[in-house]
Amino acid sequence: MKKDTRMPTNYNPILTLQKHLGLSSAEIAEKLGITEEEYLLSVLDPPSSLIKTLSSVFGVNKQYLVDGVGPMFSTCTLPVSDILAFRDERNWKQFHTPKDLSISLSLEAAELLECFQWSGSDVEAKSKHARMEEELADILIYSVLFADAIGVDIPTIIHNKLKKNGEKYAVDKAYGNAKKYTEFSETD
Repeated sequence: MKKDTRMPTNYNPILTLQKHLGLSSAEIAEKLGITEEEYLLSVLDPPSSLIKTLSSVFGVNKQYLVDGVGPMFSTCTLPVSDILAFRDERNWKQFHTPKDLSISLSLEAAELLECFQWSGSDVEAKSKHARMEEELADILIYSVLFADAIGVDIPTIIHNKLKKNGEKYAVDKAYGNAKKYTEFSETD
């Protein structure tokens, strides 16, 4: 794939999506049913019709395309079977005890934290974004392996935890508030 030299270098959710998909501007345009020129002109100030089409064709979250926030894709599934197959092909399950996996999770979280060490006022450590992606992937992989080791279903435990957190952090008390739920007063 040839590098598209006409792309702006500033952050743009649509261009980030394009990079993630590994498609050229011409390939994206073809899938959208427009010319490459139309695509390139619309990327900098996308009309709602482009946002709607991108969302529909690629399953992209509209809020991500408009504001650059939230998950990129509307639905996101962890490749649990791929992770477990990778482990099983190497006969590593024998080493994946809850103790060792929890240690590995902690170490990977520390490696993610290391990306921010000495970053000073750069609280996003933008120059280390690629490394952050790799460390986060390691954390998620070890999380899947840990869930398998203790025999729990990830969507179920997340759903249960969100329900519990919803009770602790009622919207009327927690909205825009960084306090821990134990710090809420009756008047919050």
